[in-house]
Amino acid sequence: MINKKYLKKLLDLSKRNILFDKILKKLRNYADLENIYYHEFNTSEGRIPILTLAKSLKPAEIRYIKIFVGAQHNEFNGLFGIIEFLNLIEKSIISLNEILAFNQALILAPLMNPYGFLHPRKDNKSGYYLKNGTNLNRFWRKTFAPEYKSDEEGFNNHRIPEHTKIFKKILDKFWKKEDIQIYIMDFHETSLLERFSEELNNTLRTDLNTFKFSHWLKERMIYNIIKLYNINITQTPLFGKSNPNADHSHINLPKNQLELVCDKLQDHISNNNGKMQFYFCYSNESKQFCKRLARNIYNKLKEILWETCYPAFNHSFINHGCFVNMNDAITRKGVYSMELETQKHFFNIFDEIEKSKTEMDYFDKKVKKMNMAIKLVVESIKEMLISF
Repeated sequence: MINKKYLKKLLDLSKRNILFDKILKKLRNYADLENIYYHEFNTSEGRIPILTLAKSLKPAEIRYIKIFVGAQHNEFNGLFGIIEFLNLIEKSIISLNEILAFNQALILAPLMNPYGFLHPRKDNKSGYYLKNGTNLNRFWRKTFAPEYKSDEEGFNNHRIPEHTKIFKKILDKFWKKEDIQIYIMDFHETSLLERFSEELNNTLRTDLNTFKFSHWLKERMIYNIIKLYNINITQTPLFGKSNPNADHSHINLPKNQLELVCDKLQDHISNNNGKMQFYFCYSNESKQFCKRLARNIYNKLKEILWETCYPAFNHSFINHGCFVNMNDAITRKGVYSMELETQKHFFNIFDEIEKSKTEMDYFDKKVKKMNMAIKLVVESIKEMLISF
């Protein structure tokens, strides 16, 4: 888990390279444990660490591959969650032998964007992008399904990054043996959950029928309130566009029902203050598996998570090349890709540094939230390992 001392190191950008080396050394040391293998891949953007946990790496002896990917951006829940998972194995709190007894192998990629980690600047959104300014999480579909074409994808003219090629090469021998089931969990953070909660709470009541639902997540948040509080809705569809080309929708409810939704939204925000906002998302292929997985994880961690009827959302309608959408583009069967989103901790690292200097309780609050996210990541890995 993260403590105040570690958080201070993370916020000291002049020493990020020292922290990076310590993280890699820590990951490397796990290879001293039985059945854990460490590999480091040198790229033009830095070193990418990959760990494999397996009794055997022969495809003929493996039935399942479970993959966990973190830190494609300046989002470190996956990085620190994977480290914590390995810590629990090292301390024998989690039994690696029991995990590997299912003839499964684990591939852990905790830090996929070393350049972003080492060079968080204002012009790369605090370390969000690759060196050339592109988003790593837009190239997975292009990497695994090069035959897939989409004019809307926006990255067809960019070369496939080294990062995804390395990952594909690692998977290649397992990918070719099509009776091996492959499960991928990609860890991310988002600022939208917190921002949209505030926007809806502050603006929806005054705008009512004219409020613009300009993002699918805003709609899902309202669906959650309606279902959570058993609000009887008679008008359908609940959301609609004023014209087919509009880039937003409006809610289709009478004034009294809208006011009730606003009241319950305010109650919900108040009741869940201090808890972790999150959601899982899935492709069409991984829908049933991910929904079951998300529900099991949510039920185990309800005490720290925002109350929701929708722990998992469909991501297949979004037309970009992220890991989740790779699943529906490929022809190979038996691949299930999904994603976990938790609250964003370092949307603007420079703002966070200033807050750490002026807010008395900054470190206590930030450490608490980061450790909630880490706990959720660890539970997600554990649940994935016992789910088939």
